[in-house]
Amino acid sequence: MLLNEVIDPALINSYPMVYDFLARLLINLITTFILVRFIYYPHNGQKELLFTFVIIGLVVFMIASVLNRVKIEFAMAIGMFAVFSIIRYRTPPFEIKEMTYLFAVIGISVINALVEPRVNEWLAFTVANTLLLFVSFSLEKYTPKKNVSKKLLTLSVTELAILNNNQQLTEEIKSQTGLNVFKVDVIKISAAKKEV
Repeated sequence: MLLNEVIDPALINSYPMVYDFLARLLINLITTFILVRFIYYPHNGQKELLFTFVIIGLVVFMIASVLNRVKIEFAMAIGMFAVFSIIRYRTPPFEIKEMTYLFAVIGISVINALVEPRVNEWLAFTVANTLLLFVSFSLEKYTPKKNVSKKLLTLSVTELAILNNNQQLTEEIKSQTGLNVFKVDVIKISAAKKEV
């Protein structure tokens, strides 16, 4: 079987289109890799998500490229993305930061896939890639280091009257746990056990 029997000869002769696609694919892979490996991973350390982010970026790039090149009905395109959103609901929940990185990878992949091979649009997509990397790096590197965490505690109090004074309750929690507490919310009270 000859190559021109399998592939349209017009496609074989359109080398600029193939080179354009490969250049955009390479730039997308490089941008995604830099974002995930050198910006996300050193500050978050979840190596399990490295594979996920890169592959999702690649798949979204391919799908967006095909949808941009092939005449497909809008309803069919929406249906394809609906399938991917259903898959999202069957996975374990991500933290907000991981979801933000996932959205950044998807967004930059769509931008890179839909760029037309004109100089002004290549400039815009280069600026978009660079800006995403710069802002992500800056926010990861220069975010405040004060770490505030939320903890759910079951605490035995000496007297239930302490619940009326937020400052005394905060001091009680500090003395019992050794944690630096600055805000307390009482969710449930057990008068029989004297627990809050």
